[in-house]
Amino acid sequence: MFHLHHLIFLPFFVLFHVVGLLFLGFAALVVMKAFRRRRCRAEGAPEAKVRARSGNEAFDDYRRATLRKLEAEAEEFRKYLDGLRRAADAAAFEAFLKSRRADNGPVT
Repeated sequence: MFHLHHLIFLPFFVLFHVVGLLFLGFAALVVMKAFRRRRCRAEGAPEAKVRARSGNEAFDDYRRATLRKLEAEAEEFRKYLDGLRRAADAAAFEAFLKSRRADNGPVT
């Protein structure tokens, strides 16, 4: 049976659920932002490369030069690994073709 005094609790009931949903939405945004920030740092995004100055110009210059050198070496190493992968893929493909030719006879 419905009583009039139940209407007194209706605004509190609605408010409780609205506040709860807002809190869950806010918590989800905070977690997503933290996850995105962490992923950007792991991928080496430009935001992660921004560093505060130390106040010592000589050290800052040395650090910038070292970071440039390391980035150049990392790029060179990535190119080397890419070449190794391509060579391994080419060797595997040639072995595959060789095995196909051996199974089917010479291809004309």
